[in-house]
Amino acid sequence: MKKQISIIVLLAALMQAFVGCEKDPEVIPPLPPADLQIAVMSDPHYYDPALGTSGAAFEAYLVQDRNLIAQSKLINETVIQTLKNSNASIILVPGDLTKDGEKTNHEQMAALLGQLESAGKKVFVVPGNHDIKNPYSFSYSGSVTTPVPSVTPDEFATIYTQFGYGEAKYRDANSLSYIAELNSTTWLLAMDGCRYNENTTAPITDGKFSDATYQWIKDRLTDAKNNNIKVIGMSHHGMIEHYQGQSLMFPEYLIEGWPEKSTEMAMLGLKVVFTGHFHAQDVVKKVEGNGSFMFDIETGSLVTWPVPYRTMTYTPEKLTIHTSSVTSLPGYNNFEEFSMLDLQAGMDTLIKLQLMSEPYNLGYGEAAMIAPLAVSGFMAFYHGDESIDAQTLAAIEQLIAIGGPAAQLGMSILSMYTDTAPADQNIEINLNTGIVTPL
Repeated sequence: MKKQISIIVLLAALMQAFVGCEKDPEVIPPLPPADLQIAVMSDPHYYDPALGTSGAAFEAYLVQDRNLIAQSKLINETVIQTLKNSNASIILVPGDLTKDGEKTNHEQMAALLGQLESAGKKVFVVPGNHDIKNPYSFSYSGSVTTPVPSVTPDEFATIYTQFGYGEAKYRDANSLSYIAELNSTTWLLAMDGCRYNENTTAPITDGKFSDATYQWIKDRLTDAKNNNIKVIGMSHHGMIEHYQGQSLMFPEYLIEGWPEKSTEMAMLGLKVVFTGHFHAQDVVKKVEGNGSFMFDIETGSLVTWPVPYRTMTYTPEKLTIHTSSVTSLPGYNNFEEFSMLDLQAGMDTLIKLQLMSEPYNLGYGEAAMIAPLAVSGFMAFYHGDESIDAQTLAAIEQLIAIGGPAAQLGMSILSMYTDTAPADQNIEINLNTGIVTPL
């Protein structure tokens, strides 16, 4: 009897081996998600030259604008072609896709971004303060400035359907914020803090999350944290002050309530936010008491010297950042020098006008003497990895010694030269420890 039982057991084992249907399936551990290859091109300010690039009206516009608007189309086409041939599989655009929200410019920009998607890339956008319901949406002909259609929030989402809005995992009902899946373990949190619904006679530059939108952001970060999902942020407005005094001098370039909001979001696990808006290359880090941290990685504008863009490799443990610039452009013998001199000249005019206005009320001669110091400070900040020579430092210190508004101005200029850690261009961030290594 025992022998018969043993034979039955043996036959059963043999049948299981041959049939296979009763065999426990082989457990194959899932492969880790591939590294994310990401590029950031910020504030492209696309402008169709057919809307006018000459004449008194366009020249009057350029007086109060430091951007390479007339060259915008060609710059964007050049960068798009470069990224098509790059390793980047994900392209982020943190706002100000157009000069001033012109519908035709949005449509043409979307067509350009479509070339990236046709090349196998995934593109994600978020609006900037210039992009929606903009009262400054104009064309220029001779001395005549003519309004042209801008876009509504719904039209923006429709035009950029294939660039985040039509493929979002979650959409905020109160803004153009959304969540997109970059891979099985990583989300993109695209945050819209623009105030286009309040635009009347002029566009509002400042950024602010409504209570409902900010709650939505926190809820999504909580969802991600509870499900062990890593989150990368993208926002037009800065989430952290980029130099001492920025929140006093230029509060419109930071999201309202940034000290509290960046703290809360960092504690909910948001370690990296890609921003734009100020047209500067700068990386800042904020550390909380519990050891959590956040990096605000600001990328300069494609229409402002040094015309930069970033390419990166992201894993949950590490972010490696490289910076490139557009240094040549068809039709220009030395585009790098041209773009630098154009910014210097434009900033010089703007700063003189500001110094001759409230609260400084300087005469032209005084403004002309001080303006170069301010211009050099802005240029250093736009470039990133700022440094200051002894002669410039001495001149700024003399300005501070005068006291009063002159001293405040001098300290403001000096703060733009003071580059807080980490470096701004080429770095590696350990996302577990927050330690940064220059490359």
